[in-house]
Amino acid sequence: MKKNKVGSFSVKNKNGDLSSCHQDLGESNSARLSARHATETWLHGKVETMSLNFHYFLTLSFAFGSQSTIKQYLDNKHIKKVILDFFYPYGKKPKDRIRLWFFTERHQTGNLHLHILMESMDGLSWLLGKNRKLTLSKNTLFNIIADEDYIIDDVIIECLTNHLKTYIKKLGNGKKSTNFKKIGEVKTRVNYVNKSLETFDFDGWEHIDFENSDL
Repeated sequence: MKKNKVGSFSVKNKNGDLSSCHQDLGESNSARLSARHATETWLHGKVETMSLNFHYFLTLSFAFGSQSTIKQYLDNKHIKKVILDFFYPYGKKPKDRIRLWFFTERHQTGNLHLHILMESMDGLSWLLGKNRKLTLSKNTLFNIIADEDYIIDDVIIECLTNHLKTYIKKLGNGKKSTNFKKIGEVKTRVNYVNKSLETFDFDGWEHIDFENSDL
């Protein structure tokens, strides 16, 4: 098994300052860690200190993808708005709104796709709230009527998927454009979205969208 080289990746930016995702670790500590280990340690700390309760792991693959991280960050701002508008469609968002983290990953073609770690609302609160028009398939509607134990989480996922495809034109309508999964083990997800730190697909920590993520 190939071992990570400790200190093989600089934790400083071009100005000689620590990256924002390593300031909390301290220079002496982060210098002893690989970039991936240090980043994951910092993110795990954020999960605890911010009391984050991620519920979904969402992957978006674009029919009209970009190879520019800057353009993707701009798209992410719109994507975040679309998601929050789905849960809170009218007026100002509440202080206790759901929180999201955005990570980009590069396909072999060079195009980018997006991973989002995302909290969720209580299903009953979501149903009783002032929601937008919801789009459901007939099969889902039948299952809701026929099965008293039908999971409301599945309704949220289907409605949000249709909402994303409506308001994010770059997604297209393919089945593989959106992939919702339960978050499972947060540590495993955080490890996965930081794998580019070992492949050097990005310059430093460009794979993390700090501007749009709730960090």
